[in-house]
Amino acid sequence: MPLDWEGLRTFALVCQAGNMSAAARELGVNQTTVARRIARLEEWVGYSVLHRDGRAVSPTARAQALLQTALQMQENVSGLLAQEPQAENDTRQISGIVRLTGVDAILQDCVAPHVASLHRRYPGIALELIGANRNLSLAQRETDIAIRLARPETGAFHIRRLGCLQFGVFCNPDGLPPDALDPAKLPWIDLDEFFADKPEQKWLSDHFPDRKTIGYANRGSIMASMMAGHACCALLPMCVGARIDGLTLLEGYHPVGREVWLLTHQDKRHLPPVRAVADWLVDILLDGEFISRL
Repeated sequence: MPLDWEGLRTFALVCQAGNMSAAARELGVNQTTVARRIARLEEWVGYSVLHRDGRAVSPTARAQALLQTALQMQENVSGLLAQEPQAENDTRQISGIVRLTGVDAILQDCVAPHVASLHRRYPGIALELIGANRNLSLAQRETDIAIRLARPETGAFHIRRLGCLQFGVFCNPDGLPPDALDPAKLPWIDLDEFFADKPEQKWLSDHFPDRKTIGYANRGSIMASMMAGHACCALLPMCVGARIDGLTLLEGYHPVGREVWLLTHQDKRHLPPVRAVADWLVDILLDGEFISRL
């Protein structure tokens, strides 16, 4: 019987995704097709490969070795595809549109200012930046690369933790002397309640529980604009607050940061334009200015 590579690949993705529906989305097929491939694989190996617990699935004890083989084959194929012919080693031969999604603060203040360096290195690559509150789906091919502030729980992604997005307590003095810049007494501009469970917002609530909030926004850049014209404070990403004229970083406060993760889909990570942009992102984001190494 010939090697059932499609079944092995599907089996690996199901185990990585944790359920049939997520694997189907990543493969671009329906759940019936996934189930049929798994059934064919089980017929090929002669034993059950998945343990089902409601919607969640995991490899059976007997299939653990098979899973490791499938993952290794997947890695070997990706590595083989990543070996470009020598003629393509010239960065000028790498071309295409690469879509990058992420939170506005990182794209606007950490990525966009460096785009010229990408074009100097890879003149054939066009980078599309998509800032959005919702996470566009790598699995559904809505984007090629994603920058996330939380590690995804499921999915067949190549994941790298880049570092920690730093935050600071910023103040618009609006003419007040330095000794009057007390965040416990000044009014605040806050993120809206949707973000109340985020680590930096919990830190803010713990350290300034009685602060007077005079405005809310869902983006750091909007919060910074709302600070104009009056003395007030806000907890902002360093990459946002440090670029706004007139804002002062208050010393002595150490808000918790957010982990920054770089994600590419397993099926796209070997593509030369995607790999080139991912490597470039690592270079520019880990400069230590706004994202610290962990």
